[in-house]
Amino acid sequence: MAKALALVVLLVALAGCAGGPPALDRAAPAAPAAPAPESKLTDAGGGPPLAPPQVPDAKRDIVKTATVTITAADPPAAADRAAEIATTAGGRVDNRSEDAGSGTGRAHVSLILRVPAAKLDAALTDLKKLGTVESVQITSDDVTAQRVDLDARITALQTSVDRLLGIMRDAKDPEALIKAEEALSQRQSDLDSLRAQRAALGAQIDYSTLNVEIRAERVGGPAPEQYHGFFGQMERGWDLLVSALWQTLLAVGLLLPWLAAVGVAGGIGYAIVRLVRSRRS
Repeated sequence: MAKALALVVLLVALAGCAGGPPALDRAAPAAPAAPAPESKLTDAGGGPPLAPPQVPDAKRDIVKTATVTITAADPPAAADRAAEIATTAGGRVDNRSEDAGSGTGRAHVSLILRVPAAKLDAALTDLKKLGTVESVQITSDDVTAQRVDLDARITALQTSVDRLLGIMRDAKDPEALIKAEEALSQRQSDLDSLRAQRAALGAQIDYSTLNVEIRAERVGGPAPEQYHGFFGQMERGWDLLVSALWQTLLAVGLLLPWLAAVGVAGGIGYAIVRLVRSRRS
């Protein structure tokens, strides 16, 4: 009985050893191949690879210049209002020129305004309300590379100046000290020039330029003043009186030198006549 049991156990063990590998093959199928790395950049629909995410650019430095041409009934008054718009926005008026117009040209006022770059659009909106807009042009110039270059050159020159100052402090040889002073003078001059350029560039970045031209609605000089009603005619009479007195004063001023010359000549003639008569008598 014991021998029969041992024989059964031995047969079962042999059967398990013979069927082990196939069972393992069926239970653990081979793992699928890993996807290619670039498959991570494809969209869900199997389209072309997607572009990698863009790195955001650093803050750009932009110089903006706007040119506006406006037609208004009263160009000088509109120009005053334009200057007020600029100063209210925190800017200033750099230049103003006026032309009263003629028989062939229209009166106009030209302004160069500087306003903070952040308020340029608001200033343009207010300027457009001064009259009829004929044209508006805005240009943007990216000066980031120029600003970065100036900053780098300033930093390098400042380092060189500091190094030369250290050499001068430690110098014991007079000749070496003189050479260091000459080099320092040149470096400091270059550094001051670059700093001035950087300040000017910063001003252009911070404050946009507004070129404004305000033209009259009609060709010719300013329209004559109109007088209406009784009080208008009184005002007209007063203006004519003042004008007549002013013209008379101008005429006296014109004739005064001649009258003085005639008086002197008459006085000399009278003296000669008196002298001749006195000798005869």
